[in-house]
Amino acid sequence: MTPGSSQEIVRKNTIARLRPSYSSFPTDSTLETVEEQRRFELLRLAFFVLKLRKIEERLSEGCGAGEVGEQHLDFRANLLRHAVFHQVLTLIKLDAREEAMQIIADCHKG
Repeated sequence: MTPGSSQEIVRKNTIARLRPSYSSFPTDSTLETVEEQRRFELLRLAFFVLKLRKIEERLSEGCGAGEVGEQHLDFRANLLRHAVFHQVLTLIKLDAREEAMQIIADCHKG
């Protein structure tokens, strides 16, 4: 087994552990434990990072359909960067910094 493949296995196991199952979320709308809050905030972070990646891809491809469209996409990307920043701060408070950084890294590799 090569070192690269063992690192890949560790990475996949980390991702699998981070993926919450449907049953891990509460059935009502309240998050009662720190673990429930952490999972919810990690899910929000993944959503924001994936949306940001999609917008950045569109910007790099020039799919803004003109200067106004490109400015709109750039504005949305800036808003999402701000949201990602605040999610990371929230996750640091919830002691989930490593998981947040892993999600960001994995989503940018895409």
